Amino acid sequence: MNFKENAVIKTINEEENSFNESDFQENPPSDVVAYNELRSCADIFRMYTSETLDIQPDFQREEVWKGPSKTRFIDSLIKQLPIPSLCFSYDYENEEWQVIDGLQRITSIIKFLDPLSDWTLSKLDDVDPRISGVKAADFHVKGTALNKLKVRLENTSIPVTVLRCDPKKENHANYLFMIFHRLNSGGMKLNNQEIRNCIFSGTLNNLIKELDKDPTWVSVNEKTGNSVQSERYRRVELILRIFAFTDGIQDYEGELSKFLNNYMRKNRTPNNQFIAEKIRTFNESLEIVDRCIVRGQYKFGAAALESLIVAINSNLDSLKTCDDQTISAKLLKFSNLSELSTKELSEGIMKKGKLTSRIQSSIKCFS
Repeated sequence: MNFKENAVIKTINEEENSFNESDFQENPPSDVVAYNELRSCADIFRMYTSETLDIQPDFQREEVWKGPSKTRFIDSLIKQLPIPSLCFSYDYENEEWQVIDGLQRITSIIKFLDPLSDWTLSKLDDVDPRISGVKAADFHVKGTALNKLKVRLENTSIPVTVLRCDPKKENHANYLFMIFHRLNSGGMKLNNQEIRNCIFSGTLNNLIKELDKDPTWVSVNEKTGNSVQSERYRRVELILRIFAFTDGIQDYEGELSKFLNNYMRKNRTPNNQFIAEKIRTFNESLEIVDRCIVRGQYKFGAAALESLIVAINSNLDSLKTCDDQTISAKLLKFSNLSELSTKELSEGIMKKGKLTSRIQSSIKCFS
């Protein structure tokens, strides 16, 4: 492998790591209270059906456990075997509960106890033969032996660790973010934006998820060869970065996840004017790029693409008066920036000096 190929691989790895790395070393805030309690399976199901407990499977991850894993877990509950502790956060200001760890287990309980469930338990040799290959709906027929097994499961208690907190507080939100990174035990680890999608759910979060579906945004990603896929909210984080860098690059201290967390926390439920302005500038910036770039003309990774959109956002009023030839010349100048070279992007791309220099040079290209 030659130097150039190695640098390209390092650049790809650097950009991928930026979606997953946590820059937190948080001690528990003194006013976050952690305590243990027991919750029956029936109570957990009630919390879900009454919308008291927000499991948000779309935020956390796709359903990772397949049928056999869910079936074995149900078998363990019916046999009242020891079960690992779940972890919930409790927002005492809004009286909201969220799942930090245990989504797969809770999803299995819900599928089993839901009277409208169409789930059929897997046929396995290592579970109670009475439940092997049986439809979940059959356990709801009262007076049957299967119903007695369901009642036994409903009465089975599971240990729960609860973190009583207020996510509106910066240190509470950062602590929760770190806990999400550390605790998730089932399936693949959550990336940073999947965690934000839970902790900072609200108007801004909904907006950036909707904008990720925008056809022009999809087109720009395809035309520029951006390798960041839409799965698991990676492109959603790119939109968040664009907003945050446009509004406050001067406040960036080299800790990307903390910077983005604070932006989402402060703007979690913005007013209509904020939302309308973000939609307008995002759409107008994308329209310029989509109009002036030919597919395959440039190949931009995440760092280059976010720098490009931030630069156009920051010069939008003047660029709207430019003809396409002038903008194309600026794009060519941008693509040749030394700050966007493979060498520069192969290491430490989110450090304060490199990132601010990259953004500022990009803005200057389009001024």
